Amino acid sequence: MTEEKIVDVVVVGAGVSGLTAARRLRQAGHSVLVLEANDRVGGRTLNLDVAPGIITEAGGQWVGPGQDRVLALLDELGLPTFKTYVEGKSIYLRKGRTKLFRGTIPPLNPLVLADYAQMQLRLERMAKTVPLEAPWTAPNARRWDSTTFGQWIDANSLTKEVRLLFKLAFTVTDGEDLHSTSLLVQLTRIAGCGGIDHLVNITGGAQESRVVGGTQLISLRMAEELGDLVVLDSPVSEIRQQDSGVLVSSARVNVRAEQVIVAMAPSDANRIHFSPDLPTRRAMLQRRWCNGTESKLFAIYDRPFWRDKGFSGQAITDLPVANYVVDNSPPDASVGILLTFLGTAGSGYGLHWSDEILDDPEARRTAFLADLCTLFGPEAANPTAYLEKDWTHEPWISGCVSSRPPGVITQYTDADRRPVGRIHWAGTETATINQGYIDGAVSAGERAAQQAGHALAHIPSSVRKQSSWTSA
Repeated sequence: MTEEKIVDVVVVGAGVSGLTAARRLRQAGHSVLVLEANDRVGGRTLNLDVAPGIITEAGGQWVGPGQDRVLALLDELGLPTFKTYVEGKSIYLRKGRTKLFRGTIPPLNPLVLADYAQMQLRLERMAKTVPLEAPWTAPNARRWDSTTFGQWIDANSLTKEVRLLFKLAFTVTDGEDLHSTSLLVQLTRIAGCGGIDHLVNITGGAQESRVVGGTQLISLRMAEELGDLVVLDSPVSEIRQQDSGVLVSSARVNVRAEQVIVAMAPSDANRIHFSPDLPTRRAMLQRRWCNGTESKLFAIYDRPFWRDKGFSGQAITDLPVANYVVDNSPPDASVGILLTFLGTAGSGYGLHWSDEILDDPEARRTAFLADLCTLFGPEAANPTAYLEKDWTHEPWISGCVSSRPPGVITQYTDADRRPVGRIHWAGTETATINQGYIDGAVSAGERAAQQAGHALAHIPSSVRKQSSWTSA
C-alpha cells in the first residue's frame, strides 16, 4: 500500500533547485518531503565515472563570478572549486586553416572583429531595455519575441565568420539551435548574466570554474543532509488542491501538505495531473515549452597529452563534430578528458551533421576522434574510453537547458513562476538572474522557498496541525 505523510511543504523534483528549496525551508523550521521520479538526485547535473575515483560532468558543470547564490551554497556545503584549464595555446580552425591564440578572442581580421563588435554592441544595447522581472514589457518585446535569435544573427551579421562564431557560442550556452529560440529570450539572458563576454568567456566568465568531484555533489550533499526526507523512484502523478491543503500523489508515497513546490522544467511538469485544472496561461506554457537537444561527447585519455605540446585543449572549429572543444580533465590531471557538444536537432551551429553521425553512436565516435586528431595529433585516435550523454533520452527529463520558441514570453508572461494557489514553481527556467545556469536553479529554489514560507506564516501552526482534510 502507498504510504501517506503529512508535512508543511512537499517539493517535487530533487535537482539543485528542489533540494535548495527543501534545505531553506528546513532551515526556517518547516517540515518538508522531497519526491523524485528518478532513481538519483541531481536533475540535469550528473557525474559520469571515467576511472576509479574520477568523474566528468554529463550535465551542467560550470560556475563563475557573479553567480553569487551557487557560490554561497558551495561554501555552505564545503565543496571547493577549481579553474577550468586554459593555460597554453588555443586552436582556431576554419576552412582548413589553423591559427593558434591565447586568451579568449580568436585571431580575426579587422573586418571580422569590427563585425563582431557591432553585433555585440547592438545586442547589449537591446538587452539593456529588457526588464528582467518582466521582459514582456520591453518597448520592442512583441517584435523581438516574434523572431528567432538565429534569424536576427543571419540578418545583422555582415560576415559569415561572425555568423558562425555567434551561433557556435550561443548554441553551446543555450543547448539548442538558435533558430528555435526567441530573440527576446536571448536578450533577457544577456541582461541577466552580465553581458555577452560573461556568457561566453571562461576566465572571468560563466565557465571559469568547476566543482571538485563534479556538480552532482551539490545535490548529493544536500540530499545526504535531508536523509529520508528525499524519496526516490516516486514520480508524482497528481497534485490536488483543496481548501484545507494540497494532496500530492506519487508512486511510493502520498503527501498531504499546506504548500507544494514543483521544481521541474515546465515541459516536464506537464506529466502531472493538476486538480483543479491549471490556469490557461500556465497549462499552455507547459505544452509549448521546449527543452534543449544538446548532447555532450567525451574522449578520455591516460593523460592530457595536449598540455605537453603547449595546448590548452580549447578549440573553435568548423569541423564535422568538434566545433567547440574544451579540456574537461580533473584538477589533478590524473587523466585527460576532451569535451565537445553536439546539437541533436541536426542543424546546431549553422553546420550540418549527416544522418549517420546523428543516428549512429559509432559513427559519432569515429568522426569526433578524427576531428581531435586533426586538432591535437594522432595520439587523439586512441582514447582509453569514450562517453556520450544525450539528455533527450532521460526517462524523466525531456532535454537539457530549456529553450523558448517565439511567442512564449509575450503570450504567457510570468506563468513560469507565478504561484497557482498553493503551488509554487522552481527550476532554473524560473530565475531572472543567470537563468539556465546552476546559479539560476539555486536562486529559483530560494525564491520558491520564501514564497511557500510566507504563505505558511499566515497559517497558525495549531491550525496546520489540526487541518481537517477532505477525502481524496
